[in-house]
Amino acid sequence: MNRSRVVRTMMLILAVIAAGCQDSRFVNPAAASLFIPNVQGVWSGPMTLTATSGGECVGAVVPTFLPTLDFGTFTLSQNEDALSATITTESTGLACRYTGSATSSSVALNATSCDRTGLVVRCIEGIPRKLQLVGSSVTASWNGNQFAGRTTSTYNVMTVEDDIGVGSLIATHDFNATRR
Repeated sequence: MNRSRVVRTMMLILAVIAAGCQDSRFVNPAAASLFIPNVQGVWSGPMTLTATSGGECVGAVVPTFLPTLDFGTFTLSQNEDALSATITTESTGLACRYTGSATSSSVALNATSCDRTGLVVRCIEGIPRKLQLVGSSVTASWNGNQFAGRTTSTYNVMTVEDDIGVGSLIATHDFNATRR
């Protein structure tokens, strides 16, 4: 009995030692995911202003500073499912940076900063108002070569003289971009 107990104990000790002496395997965390396709690159295409809401007196003059038809360039960087993007609109030259994530067929991004956050416009009555970008989000789907979705941007409408908030404006653009 004692001999089998000693043999089992020795086998256990040898198994533990053998497991500890194995070489560690190198795992490359930067390898491409099999489940999250690569959307990295430069995409471009038309952006269409599909809706606006609010805006106090600014709502009536939206077409003077946000064209109905525009062109956007989307520059995406990707690390697994984490995305960074810069979206630039042709008509204004405004560039905003976004972060977010990707799934096997969709993308979700939120703005982190923009080149300009304020724009002064005149209402129909001639009253000047300042628009301050509060935030912007992007939701999109893609199928390999087409990247289609929607951007929604929210602006505070402020008086120019003393920066008092008088309303908010929400603008929605639909886009359809292809990889360059």
